[in-house]
Amino acid sequence: MVLVVSGLALWISAQSIPVGAAMGKGGDFMPKLCSGIWLAISILMLVTGLMEKNDGEKSRFNATGFFTTLLLLFAYILLLKPVGFVITSIVYMFIQMCLFVPKTLLTKKSLILFGVISVVLPIAVNLLFVNVFSLILPAGILS
Repeated sequence: MVLVVSGLALWISAQSIPVGAAMGKGGDFMPKLCSGIWLAISILMLVTGLMEKNDGEKSRFNATGFFTTLLLLFAYILLLKPVGFVITSIVYMFIQMCLFVPKTLLTKKSLILFGVISVVLPIAVNLLFVNVFSLILPAGILS
């Protein structure tokens, strides 16, 4: 439910972003698209969660994971502009992936895979935004 509410808030706030382009996609395109996808996925997660049989078993709430993720998100937002998108995203993604994976599955191989994904994906996204959408993401200390 938290994801639905936050996705709805993001989607509503994305509607107020000015288009900013005479031709093609403007700066409003990706926030609207991403918030729409977020909202759709969170609604699907809510519906499937409500439809699952619980069989009297209590679901566990991982408070440590939840609050660590919130802390990571706030740190990501605070460091995005001064440090830059690429570096901040690399660090955030690696820590978040390590947090999601059970301790028993954290091996040297999985850590290397997380490292590769964490480096390749933000660089690819940055190149996509710069070369395809002509949008500059925060460069931070790399500028």
